Amino acid sequence: MTKQPAYEEALVLATTLPLEQLAQLVAVLSELLQKRYGTWTGLQGVDEVRDYLEWTSFHNSHYADGPRKNPQEFLTEVGEEE
Repeated sequence: MTKQPAYEEALVLATTLPLEQLAQLVAVLSELLQKRYGTWTGLQGVDEVRDYLEWTSFHNSHYADGPRKNPQEFLTEVGEEE
């Protein structure tokens, strides 16, 4: 009988994946959980939340006149809010 890895081991392995594979893992786990538990994904308003988060992300990563902020500019502004 094969020993299953502990949660902590699985998490460490997952965090070492390239971003593309990590996204694939999230999608597969989401599908697995939806099949197993079904109703937890039947939330209302998810599209509105996703749209809001995408808008917020865009708004925070771009200047008002359109150009994209570089990472240092973004982090400087985030640090100013704290």
